Amino acid sequence: SGYSECNSAQTTPTKSVSKPPNPALCLTGGGSRHNHANGGAARAAANFAALSRGIPISCSLPAVVNTIEVPHFDLKEDPSFWMDHNVQVLIRVRPLNSMEKSTQGYNRCLKQESAQCITWIGQPETRFTFDHVACETIDQETLFRMVGLPMVENCLSGYNSCMFAYGQTGSGKTYTMLGEIDEIELKPSLNRGMTPRIFEFLFARIRAEEEIRIDERLTYNCKCSFLEIYNEQITDLLDPASTNLLLREDSMKGVYVENLTEFDVQTVGDILKLLSQGSSNRKVAATNMNRESSRSHSVFTCVIESRWEKDSTSNLRFARLNLVDLAGSERQKTSGAEGERLKEAANINKSLSTLGHVIMVLLDVANGKPRHVPYRDSRLTFLLQDSLGGNSKTVIIANISPSICCATESLNTLKFAQRAKLIQNNAVVNEDSSGDVIALQQQIRLLKVSSSLHVSFIIFSCIR
Repeated sequence: SGYSECNSAQTTPTKSVSKPPNPALCLTGGGSRHNHANGGAARAAANFAALSRGIPISCSLPAVVNTIEVPHFDLKEDPSFWMDHNVQVLIRVRPLNSMEKSTQGYNRCLKQESAQCITWIGQPETRFTFDHVACETIDQETLFRMVGLPMVENCLSGYNSCMFAYGQTGSGKTYTMLGEIDEIELKPSLNRGMTPRIFEFLFARIRAEEEIRIDERLTYNCKCSFLEIYNEQITDLLDPASTNLLLREDSMKGVYVENLTEFDVQTVGDILKLLSQGSSNRKVAATNMNRESSRSHSVFTCVIESRWEKDSTSNLRFARLNLVDLAGSERQKTSGAEGERLKEAANINKSLSTLGHVIMVLLDVANGKPRHVPYRDSRLTFLLQDSLGGNSKTVIIANISPSICCATESLNTLKFAQRAKLIQNNAVVNEDSSGDVIALQQQIRLLKVSSSLHVSFIIFSCIR
């Protein structure tokens, strides 16, 4: 099936999966509801209450979709979307993993109706509409064409851009952003994620642009950095000894991390080396929910600058690209976190709670209410404040599990994504033009001559 058994890392999904060995785990098929004869309502209420506390339940919960066949919905590309919008939200539903199938069978809490609509089946049943809903059978390449490719075009046009992966622990965020990157320089995997694919396309576009515009002397320069926010401390993933780094704010540079190393990159191979190196330094640990749970937020940043000459004028265009893999929210009862893992989970949940609060305040601001946006309440929101309500074109990929045992967290993720869709960013092209001194002086002389002739003509007209 789509994701691996423990850490929810996805391979190319298929449209159907094998039947579980224990048929007793299955209820009715095709999305029908299970009818209870005696005391059904009471049992349903008890089961749903247990579910809301994060406690896995038996298959007696009503209102579940139980089917082996998974419907497929093609994503619909809209190249004109970014002309009118600055925030896009995509829901990605990962396939059931073996742990979920062994405990809950094929019982799902979600029913997808189209490439834009998905329904959470609970009490009450709730229907959500987003820009895109990627079903369980969508592969990495299709997802890249939908959200990654337009992001590269936005960056080359001079727009700051950001991609967030949000969701419960084990929902497939790291798979979406990085995917399989082992030996990626030698043999790229079909399951590599958005980040390597974005830079593959970026450098292909850069080479093509430089060849087409050789008369304009077009050149590109790219610089990259890679950091993590662990227990509210910032660490340089490309220099792990450099930790507890400070955030600064400058009128010209905006918010930046002091002493964070930046590397000049010339090829996609340079990027892949940095990705592999930084990912190996990231904090991960095993929990009951995920064998390789990310215990930190990671931010891979690339600053893309282009320079060219046209009509004796030098032009500079730049864009900042942030690729963010958030740590997943988790419940202590289901993750089994203890000791250091519990401290990590508390900091993760606090940081994500601040992110949610910032988004709620931004919605009030968008509706005309004067509010202070508490960006500084966490390192994450302070660092990425331009991506949230600022100068950026932002994509949020909300990852969810369809299993009934993740119903509460999946509903919370859908609600978060629904609010995030209402954020209003103000993205502008970052461009500066400075003319050649001689050319500017010539233009000044022409203006002076034109002005003198105009004045002489007026005087001559008056004399006549």
